[in-house]
Amino acid sequence: MSFNFFSWLRDGVKQSVILGVSDAVQHLGTPREGDDIEQRLLAFTQPGGDVAMPRPIAGAPGRRKLGRTLEQIQASTSKAT
Repeated sequence: MSFNFFSWLRDGVKQSVILGVSDAVQHLGTPREGDDIEQRLLAFTQPGGDVAMPRPIAGAPGRRKLGRTLEQIQASTSKAT
């Protein structure tokens, strides 16, 4: 089995992009019939715009944490010493 750094990096980037798109879809919600997504996106990108957030997708889990927090890292290093 040979380790290819660039293949590993490419797979990691692909997974990150897919997770980012998934998070964006959860944040924006899925389009409904007659919903003008372009206007919602334009309103979302303008500063100071009052944008009504869509309802969360039913059954969607809470925000996922990717990795450890600074407090967790500091606690684990203080226990090790």
